[in-house]
Amino acid sequence: TMVIAELRLALKGVSWWWYLVAAGLIVGEVVSPVSSSRFWLIAAWIWPLLIWSAMGTREARQRTAQLVFSTAHPLRRQLPACWMAGVIVALAAGGGAGLRLLLSGDKHGALAWAVGAFFIPTFALAFGVWSGSSKLFEIIYLLLWYVGPVNQLPALDFSGGSAPVLFFASTLVLAGLALVGRRRQVQI
Repeated sequence: TMVIAELRLALKGVSWWWYLVAAGLIVGEVVSPVSSSRFWLIAAWIWPLLIWSAMGTREARQRTAQLVFSTAHPLRRQLPACWMAGVIVALAAGGGAGLRLLLSGDKHGALAWAVGAFFIPTFALAFGVWSGSSKLFEIIYLLLWYVGPVNQLPALDFSGGSAPVLFFASTLVLAGLALVGRRRQVQI
């Protein structure tokens, strides 16, 4: 129920046009040839930028930190629920491409896609918790997205490049940083 609540908070205020474009991107991922579904995935993983950028910052923006952090087990319940909501958005936005990769038997591509789907919300959560603002994530993610997936620089391509191990390790480090940062916020 916490994950559903966090997902509802993340998607609150999103217009039906946003959903229409997201659905179009997913359809593009599914119906396009596997070779060009990468284009649709790249577009689909920039579309929820503003949803991900709110992760970890909502308490500061809405001035509800004292209320949220005083609940039972905010590190074990609220933080993972927020992260999982972001993962669900990433999996849904890129789901068509992931499905295409699995159906085509591209195990390396599917693994890289899954790592990317976990990397993005973890990146957003860590940057949101530590900066308290959505702007830092928005700027750095946009630059990383442009240099990595758009220009296909393999070392920075989180959407299916040749470095899924690097992004998996980065995801673990960022998750640890988000946990440490949130623990610091709760103790203050």
